[in-house]
Amino acid sequence: MAEYHVLLMGGEGIGPEIVQAGTAVLRAVTEKFNIDVELSEHLVGVEQYALSGRYLSEETEALCNELQTSSKAAILFGAVADEPIGILRKQYDLFANLRPIRTFAATAHLSPLISAQEQDIDLFIVRELVSGIYYGQMRHGRDDHGRWAGQELFYHETEVRRIVKRAFAVAQQRRKRLHFVHKGNVIKDVFDIWLDVLAQEAAHYPEVECHDILVDNMAMQMVLKPQYFDVLLACNTFGDILSDLGAGLVGSIGLLPSASVNTHGFGLFESIGGTAPDIAGQQKANPLSTILSVAMLCRHTFGHEAAATAIEQAVNTALLGYRTPDLAATECKTVSTAEMGEQVIAALTA
Repeated sequence: MAEYHVLLMGGEGIGPEIVQAGTAVLRAVTEKFNIDVELSEHLVGVEQYALSGRYLSEETEALCNELQTSSKAAILFGAVADEPIGILRKQYDLFANLRPIRTFAATAHLSPLISAQEQDIDLFIVRELVSGIYYGQMRHGRDDHGRWAGQELFYHETEVRRIVKRAFAVAQQRRKRLHFVHKGNVIKDVFDIWLDVLAQEAAHYPEVECHDILVDNMAMQMVLKPQYFDVLLACNTFGDILSDLGAGLVGSIGLLPSASVNTHGFGLFESIGGTAPDIAGQQKANPLSTILSVAMLCRHTFGHEAAATAIEQAVNTALLGYRTPDLAATECKTVSTAEMGEQVIAALTA
């Protein structure tokens, strides 16, 4: 039996293409660093639903159930419609969503910010992923004046505390600056819980400089001075929105990886992009976000910092000469999804 197990789930749209490229890099890096890993492929999403009436097969769900308490198991995920990924996040309690947002030297000029072209952006969003308004109770109806609807924003103190602890732990390992992003001036009761827990947990991390900031101000400050920020802690909704803002800051959503982990360390690693059906099957998708998610997998599941860093450096090297269509540049050769992965492998194994 291998020391580690990675489940490969391509999903829909561009998902299979980017996971295929990511898997090739995963195989190359595990061979380079002699990491003992078993890979297994699993059909998820609409294709699986058409076969069985389930987004995950019974066999895949049984394997996830078996591995969900293992810190040495992970899912490398492509893209699906909202429901299947929501099932995985909730069913396996993948509460901590980790999203690094950083510029690469080879693509810094793609940022719309002059400052980002002169000074690197390197910030990290820690997003609560399995509660909040996305999972809130829904109500709807109609009265004499028309339709009405509502969805509850709900957080329990236990849910807040575990994500706050994770954010402090991340900040402790980075530049020791944490900003909690909220809207407590309007949504007072919910964010009072967050602020109280933040103050309590801050006492355990005296080296971490801790702040809170309103989400509207945070959006502005990310544009004005993104280099100032280190770790951003956010609820589900705000973390989702600010991640896409971060993608704009660095010039492409195709450069942003993501990890979602539970308390045991079982994780799901994926691009933050969607299924992109307009280019699916055409080998035009950028696989770098998935490849960088493989780097995160190496770091968080394998505990292998050298492997993770090697992938990140290989991505930067590949970008110096090669681009997928979304990042096309006159000085670089435009290549397919698979070819971009091959260039990363070439740099990794050189």
